[in-house]
Amino acid sequence: MIRKIFFLTLYIPILLNAQTAFISGNDTVCDNSGQSINIRVDFTGVPPFTFTYSLNGIQQNSIITQSNPYFISTSIGGVYTLDNFNDANSMGLVSGSALITVIESPISLINLSSDTLYTFYPEVILISESIGNIVSWEWNFGDNTTNVNTENTIHLFPDDIASYQISLIVQDINGCIDTAFRNVWVKQEYYIYIPTSFTPDNDAINDYFCIEYDGIRENTFLLKIYNFQGDLMYQSTNANELKCSINGGWNGVHYKTGDLPMDMYIYEVFFQDIEGWKYRKYGNIFLIR
Repeated sequence: MIRKIFFLTLYIPILLNAQTAFISGNDTVCDNSGQSINIRVDFTGVPPFTFTYSLNGIQQNSIITQSNPYFISTSIGGVYTLDNFNDANSMGLVSGSALITVIESPISLINLSSDTLYTFYPEVILISESIGNIVSWEWNFGDNTTNVNTENTIHLFPDDIASYQISLIVQDINGCIDTAFRNVWVKQEYYIYIPTSFTPDNDAINDYFCIEYDGIRENTFLLKIYNFQGDLMYQSTNANELKCSINGGWNGVHYKTGDLPMDMYIYEVFFQDIEGWKYRKYGNIFLIR
């Protein structure tokens, strides 16, 4: 008896899933740049594509798109992975990952000797107190002069009343940058020179009690001279007529009675500077004959 043995061969089709999503990207961003990085997601299949991704293991909202590739725009550091995906027909496979690294940026800090300068010599000392591994500095003084690329510097502004914005751009070893700003004001500082003695003896040497000044409002000027008993000897509201540089001044004559004797007198002067601040100064004058 002959037995016939039949072998049944089963043909199980292996389905190759043509629907795939692949995420990729590897970039670095400075934390103060305000820039976004594009993470790329590529698909195979029939749009629309629906997928979800996780950031550092935390699943984000589902996204539906017709775009292929699709770009996730982000500035958040971490690892990005795909969780699931399907195209218009069926589920698909996911693979790949993306890494975004956020670098701490430097901090630009300016220390200056003063933010208020004066027209007679408006010089400022500028020191960078920036934080980070700084490799370059760029100073801009806001007065159309050449930028300076040193850590610290000294700058002399024009001797005019003005305001300027100084900036310092620093860059660290990673290429990250930061900018700081400081304002500087150049003002006209008042000064007034008042002598302590004069000799009105008509020898053409120091014959007048005269003054020099700058940066004051002449229409606010008032000078009074008294004896030690408090009697008024002389007064003037005309600062210009008292200027030494134009041979002006008071000749030691009482405003009513004539020449005053040699003695110690008291002056009192009132004025406002250019900004309107009020001043009162007083002192002694020795009249020598």
